[in-house]
Amino acid sequence: MRFVRCLLSALVLGIFAAPALAAPSYTVTTLNTGQYDQWRLIDNAGTLYGSSNWRTAFHAGGSTTVVHVSTSPFPTGAITAISNAGHMASYEYWTTIGDVVKASGYLTVNGVTTDLGGFGPDSGPADTFSHGVNNAGTVVGSSSTNLRLPGGDPHYPRFASHAYVYSDNKMKDLATLGGIHSSASGINAAGTIVGTAENANRQDRAFIYQNGRMTDLGGFNGGSSLASGINDAGLIIGQSARDNNGYVKSAFVYANGAMTDLGWGAQRSSTAVDINELGQIIGYGADANGQERGFIYQNGQLLQLDTAVDPLDNWIIKTTYSINDNGLILADACKLDVCGTVLLSPVPEPETYAMLLAGLGLLGFCARRRARAAASAKQ
Repeated sequence: MRFVRCLLSALVLGIFAAPALAAPSYTVTTLNTGQYDQWRLIDNAGTLYGSSNWRTAFHAGGSTTVVHVSTSPFPTGAITAISNAGHMASYEYWTTIGDVVKASGYLTVNGVTTDLGGFGPDSGPADTFSHGVNNAGTVVGSSSTNLRLPGGDPHYPRFASHAYVYSDNKMKDLATLGGIHSSASGINAAGTIVGTAENANRQDRAFIYQNGRMTDLGGFNGGSSLASGINDAGLIIGQSARDNNGYVKSAFVYANGAMTDLGWGAQRSSTAVDINELGQIIGYGADANGQERGFIYQNGQLLQLDTAVDPLDNWIIKTTYSINDNGLILADACKLDVCGTVLLSPVPEPETYAMLLAGLGLLGFCARRRARAAASAKQ
């Protein structure tokens, strides 16, 4: 009788959690924080990061905070990367002598901001951008070097940019795959870095940097590729061209040495833009009319996001930006030709998954207890 009651309890938990195994659905919330706000990141607490009125800012608890990280009198910038430990990586533009615009990268934690510096061309300050930061406060991005490129205006020379990693107040050049340019886009808790670098044929390729070595991740059919992110499990996301012409590019996830197409469609371009610690991937791709449509990829399945919201609301989910570990998605969307940034909240909420796991755990416990009871009865 005890086994029957235990089994019934497990089944009840499983029944209530069962909808979580079906295709997810979402509610849509419009973010009316300000006309000139551009939020591109969301953390696990629901705080939004990006820019407000073109200035570095974040939004939490109904209030927007502008973070003036530089001493520029007229700063223009944004927060571009965050960590679960409270680090904010950002950039701000400067106007230098001769009206030359330069960008500087910054790291802010606990209210203290550090200028990351740069490799620096001989003619003036470097252009430095931050694209990723982990919980240790290690920042990755790109910075202009002193390698001058041919051509261009002699008064405004151009310089090669290289991927960097910044830690312990030092910036290290990650070099390239044999070409001129490179840029790092993400770093995980283990310090593994991903990004994009030119090879000797001047072709952009996704790379992974670990143990002091940059490795080409390849591409579909030998095409170009880029890596846009990595999670703590080592899953890498990005985009690769289907051929050397580069007309059609497909979103991918890279794991165990293999690059897998997320399945948007071989004839329509797509890209993966963010991945959370649960392995959920978001991105966007072109539909049959060439219009952007957002998607989520999880458990080996790709779902167009505007098919997962109430059809009576007439939402079209377009560019996706960020997904947190609770499954909340930051995206651009349009409704009756009015567009703006929205928050997509999964229904049922992630707690339902916990109920499912609890039900499975309880079922296993019931089985073990029955087995022990049967063994005792034979003695």
